Amino acid sequence: MNILILGCGRVGARLAQLLEAEGHQVTIVDRDRSSFGRLEQFKGTRILGNGIDVDILKKAGIEKAEAFAAVTNGDNTNLMTAQIAQKIFNVPKVVCRVYDPKRAGIYYDLGLQTVCSTTVGARMMRNLLTGPTLLRNYHLGDGTAQAIEMKVGPRAFGKSIAEVEIPREFSISALIRGGTVLIPEKTERLQENDQIFGVASTASIEKVKSIMDASALAINYV
Repeated sequence: MNILILGCGRVGARLAQLLEAEGHQVTIVDRDRSSFGRLEQFKGTRILGNGIDVDILKKAGIEKAEAFAAVTNGDNTNLMTAQIAQKIFNVPKVVCRVYDPKRAGIYYDLGLQTVCSTTVGARMMRNLLTGPTLLRNYHLGDGTAQAIEMKVGPRAFGKSIAEVEIPREFSISALIRGGTVLIPEKTERLQENDQIFGVASTASIEKVKSIMDASALAINYV
């Protein structure tokens, strides 16, 4: 995939390295030349310039980009460039980093996929401080379904996959046991320290948490 990243701070640099390691073609833009020093063993393209400048974006290849991420340290810059990528250049996938939680909803209303690092970080720490079971959830599509990850609680020990799944509401796709990932049969019985991955309807999340005995609060990543 041809991916363009705006912002070579710690997040942008790490994102670029992760994507390149997965085989993607990555270009990163930043107006501070020294920021590129964060890129270790990066073979992608570095573009020096202001990402709000359409000519700079064109130079970076936005017209051919399949995905665009705005991860500078300024919400306004991220919003503006994300809209340019989405509305002017019709980039198929656009993600915008947001610091201010109040703005996240506004960006969403504008049709932008957002990641609010402030909210994500706070929720993760809250769960680690107050909950024995870690549950992560990722909204899918229009938000009516979520990909979930949770550690199985005591009340679910000994139950089979078939017993805990809910037709059309909750399905388990993978199981981590002893560091090994399993694609479980419906007859597989859950054990202590098991961790499951699955998909659930948003309306059924509380029901699933009860069945799986998952007491921690959810972390919303998007």
